[in-house]
Parts: sequence; C-alpha cells; structure tokens
Amino acid sequence: MKSPIFLFSLPRSGSTLLQRILMSHKDIASLSEPWLMLPFIYAYKKEGTLTEYGHYTSFNAFDDFIDNLPNKEADYYSALGSFASTLYERQCLKNEKYFLDKTPRYFNIIPQIEKSFPDAKFIFLFRNPTHVMSSMMQTWCNGRFKKMYNYDRDLTFGPKALSEGYELLKDKAYAVKYEDYVTNPEKYTKELCEYLDIDFDVNMLNLFASQNTKGRMGDPTGIQDYSCVDIRPLEKWKSTFNTPLRKKYLEKYIKNIDGKVFSIQGYEKKNILVEIEELTVKKKRYFRDKLDLIYSGLVRVLKPNIWFGMFIKLWAKNRFLS
Repeated sequence: MKSPIFLFSLPRSGSTLLQRILMSHKDIASLSEPWLMLPFIYAYKKEGTLTEYGHYTSFNAFDDFIDNLPNKEADYYSALGSFASTLYERQCLKNEKYFLDKTPRYFNIIPQIEKSFPDAKFIFLFRNPTHVMSSMMQTWCNGRFKKMYNYDRDLTFGPKALSEGYELLKDKAYAVKYEDYVTNPEKYTKELCEYLDIDFDVNMLNLFASQNTKGRMGDPTGIQDYSCVDIRPLEKWKSTFNTPLRKKYLEKYIKNIDGKVFSIQGYEKKNILVEIEELTVKKKRYFRDKLDLIYSGLVRVLKPNIWFGMFIKLWAKNRFLS
C-alpha cells in the first residue's frame, strides 16, 4: 500500500456512491466505514468521550505521557499513523495501491488525521446542506423531525469543520461537489484518478453497484435504488420541506451557517436561500411537525437518550463515572 485515502464529507452526502466507484478500481481497496481513527484521536482530546475508566483522568495521564516524548505530540501522531497504516495495508488483500477510509464523522478530526498521515490523499465531497438534512430525515427519521437530535452536530458543526479542514489541506487535496459529480461523473472520476495517479477505467462507472463493502455502515438505500449515477436525488429535498413550517425551519438553519462556509465549498448562501424561498408548500402536518421539533429540542437539552438510554443505562447502572 502506498498510502491511505481519506474521503471527508458529511453523512448523507453521496460518499458511499463515490466510495464504491473508487473501489471499483483495481488499485483501491475499501471497507464500509472503518471509524478506526476516532477512538485513538479522541484519546488525546479532553472532551467528547465517556468511559468506564474516567476519560478526563485518562486524558491528563495521556497528556503527561505525550509531553515527555522527545517530539511530544508529533511522536504520537507519527506512531498512530504507522499503526493505522499497518491495519489499512492488511485490508489490501490484492496488494492495492491505496486503502480508502470513508468515515463521515472524521470531519471532527481532520487536522489530527493530517498530522498522522501527512502524505495521504485527501478527498473532500461537499453537498448542499439542504439536501443533506432532507436525506437524513428521509433515510433515518421516517421523514420527520422527531429523531433529528441524533444528527445535530453533523448539521451544525459539520459544515464548518469540513470547510476549515479543506482550507487546511486544499494545497494537497481534491474537492468536488456532489451536485457536480452526479451531473458529470466521468469528468470528475477522471480528475480523481489523475489526482491519485492511477489510470481511469470506465468500468468504475459501470460496476460500482456490485461492489461489496462488507460492513454494516454506509448508505442503506441509495445503492439499492440506483444502479447508475443518477441526478434524481438533486430534487428530492423539495418534497421533504413542502410545508410552511418546514420551509421556515430550513431557511433558519441555512441563515445560521456562516456565508464563508458555503463559499469555501463552492456554494452561494444567497442562492440557496432563494431556492428555499421559491419552494412550493402545502398546509399540512403542522402540529405533528411542531411536536416533533419540541421533542427533538428537549432531547438535545435534557439528553434523556444518554441518561435513560437502554444500553447506556444498563452499562452505567453499577458504575461511577468520573
């Protein structure tokens, strides 16, 4: 294996489609969503982890250990990169040139991944956040707001983290918008192959649906619905936000995102707001949506899914977590 490829995106941005297209090439291996780097990088983060052994105390001990290394955190990230590369390489069962790690929540740790793999290949896949929110609602929440609290960080922190990550890596990364890619997949696949220094193979666009990612993570619906790259998903968001309340909620969400975040990714905030304003809406589902939003908001504030969640409650029952 020459190096890993990291595909950075928000969840529901078309990353599984792009992953399968790339892994259709003989030089690229991949596997579902590894999530490999998250626990090891969060070991060196003060916040963000709940453990049996007390993560805050662990962080202090870990910080002391790293502070006494000859090159401090540079030594840790170098060793972490070597460790992960060993595992990535063992997934290259046919001696592929690259292993592609497609884990959407890596938007939380882009700078640390770059420190661990300074010579890796980095691909950024951007998608209009209105489409992302719609896809999350339709795929994971039965078209409702009720369980959208699960994806609050993805939608509020994710776009900013992706843009900041791209600004950090843009001199050695490749970026493409999902909307552009599905409109002209051959053009952008050729560009990706050039960036990766591999030969373009037209079969990448013909055989991707047959690729087996051998895991439980990833898109549970899109690959089943589409056997070729399709532009139909570009219009689906309109049927999700088809009531006055939903339209207003979406507009507020977009207004709360910094315009610079959009411009870095190649979007115009004002154009997205115009598209929302032009939506045709119907007067229905007001009370259900309002109750769903109240419920989701309360969960975000009170966090009963943490304190009273079935598995966490059983796990924490006889433990004091420091």
